[in-house]
Amino acid sequence: MSARRWLMLLGMLLALACGQARADTCSIAQTNIVFPSVSSITTSDAYVNATFKVTCTWTSFLTALVLPNATVCLYLGGGSGNTSANVTLPRQLSNGSKRVNYNLYTDTTYSPAKVWGGWSGSDTSTNLITFTLTSSANGSMTQDVNLYGKLNADATLSSMNVGPDNLEFTSNFAGGSVLMRYVFFVTPLGCLLGSSVTMPFTVSANVINDCTINVGNLAFPNASLLSSAVRTTSTLTTRCSLNTPYRVTFSAGTTSGNSISARRMIGGPTNELVTYQISNSLDGPSLGDGTGGTVTIGGTGTGATQTQTVYGMVPSQSTPTPGDYKDTVVATVWF
Repeated sequence: MSARRWLMLLGMLLALACGQARADTCSIAQTNIVFPSVSSITTSDAYVNATFKVTCTWTSFLTALVLPNATVCLYLGGGSGNTSANVTLPRQLSNGSKRVNYNLYTDTTYSPAKVWGGWSGSDTSTNLITFTLTSSANGSMTQDVNLYGKLNADATLSSMNVGPDNLEFTSNFAGGSVLMRYVFFVTPLGCLLGSSVTMPFTVSANVINDCTINVGNLAFPNASLLSSAVRTTSTLTTRCSLNTPYRVTFSAGTTSGNSISARRMIGGPTNELVTYQISNSLDGPSLGDGTGGTVTIGGTGTGATQTQTVYGMVPSQSTPTPGDYKDTVVATVWF
């Protein structure tokens, strides 16, 4: 008699638990993922971190007792920017027909095995994020889901025709490419039969039009007399975004009294002066800002490094006291 009553009571408890379980829920607080501004000619990958928060709530002590575990699965597809929704190695951000390559990872190894995925039919269909939360006395448990984004500084980026303005690249993850599923049970389960929650978010990056410049020092050889010209060369390199017009100007130098058309080095024991010239051709017009008979160096970016020679000449002049003579000229690229 007592055994029959116990079985009946257990059946009532299970029925009550199943009814209550329908009210037990999991929710997610997601954020948009925004990369820092990325130069189209950078040689360094761009990175960003984000944290999504999953909270599972048991509505009563009884449901937490009978169904103490909540298994959560997070699925991610290609997003709106991809050439193909199933090609997720890499994913892509888009601006019209233009695309840049990136991906979202579950740790900082940034390996293909750690790309967040799980979407059926995609390159990363086995890479879902899954974990189990176990009920606590306060009725809710929260799990941080840490995500790591990497935007690739590859040939796709460097060959990008950004144009005169910066471009924003985006990928939207909506109901067709992102999903959270969860299920409450006695022992941890998969999520195929669980409840579904939408979790839309956007990944974006601002790709900027850019130029870099580097100029080697002009080091003239030692000369005991300046009765004839002394010459040397250095290398100027520029790297500008594809189809970006640029112009390189040169300052007058730091020696007092210098101008862009008449430069001098200062040095020796009594701060004497030595006249010199810089040009982009052998004994050509002085490099400056384009005024006073000077010229500038110009070109159009290709996304790759472009190299030009800078010529230095100390013309014949009175020889000053022996010593080191120096001046500092600043080259600036305008684009």
